[in-house]
Amino acid sequence: MPASRPKKTRSTPDPSALEERIRAKYEVLPGSEIAVANLLLNHPGRLATYSATELATDAGASKAAVTRLIQRLGYPSYAAARAQARDAQQWGSPVYMEASAPVGQGRHSAFASHIVADQQILARTLAALTEEDLDGAVDALAGARRVVVIGFRNSAWLAMYARAQLGLLRPGVELAPLPTETLAEGLVGLGPQDVVLAIGLRRRMPPFAAALHAAHAERARIALVTDPSGAADLPFADWTLTCHCSGASIFDSYVAAVSVLNFLAAQVAQALGDTGLQRLKGVEQWHGRLGDLV
Repeated sequence: MPASRPKKTRSTPDPSALEERIRAKYEVLPGSEIAVANLLLNHPGRLATYSATELATDAGASKAAVTRLIQRLGYPSYAAARAQARDAQQWGSPVYMEASAPVGQGRHSAFASHIVADQQILARTLAALTEEDLDGAVDALAGARRVVVIGFRNSAWLAMYARAQLGLLRPGVELAPLPTETLAEGLVGLGPQDVVLAIGLRRRMPPFAAALHAAHAERARIALVTDPSGAADLPFADWTLTCHCSGASIFDSYVAAVSVLNFLAAQVAQALGDTGLQRLKGVEQWHGRLGDLV
């Protein structure tokens, strides 16, 4: 058998690296470089998108001052510094995101730009999805003995949403970890008949990948809802639903992730047929019995 390829690992960008370098040199910077340093401290994302000439113009300095500052900070070239900034931007650090709406644009127009960006996110997400992954995820979520949903940070509320929707349709849908539990208590007993619905949009915490590696080792099937970076980092998922999330503002947009999860739940309802409908009717009967909705 051919030797297995070594697993590629991707270093996690450090969004504070640029600021730390500037702070370390700030007291000895000549006046010609101070304006550039101040611009980068306030708008580090411009390093990712501006040329050296554009950055110099924005700072009211010369291109030579930009070049000298970059070298003084220890970067071999402007291109190397920009590559680091782009990595942090792709990783999702808000401080490296620049709002796309022009300064002075009215808020109604700015919201229109925001909507257009969300529409583009949905279009890119649609283009990234495959029939095979959608079919496999829906069938698995409908037929699994047990569905465990996980998500951390900004993906946690998406995980709660997914669990709530699927829990209306079928039993055995769990959220892990619960507030009083650890991940171990939520994942214990996983096996080939079970599915982990893992929601991990950037930026992910180490326990997320650890949980998926452990679930994979137990031969549980994994439906992964993630952004393009997660699709590259976690290639062993059985089905990967890639949701784009880079929108018009400094914060990620989750419009695509919500749409995909809503779609999955609706498709699971169709797959379950009368079984899912009877459970929904049962939930409504309990609502009436308890009077818990008005």
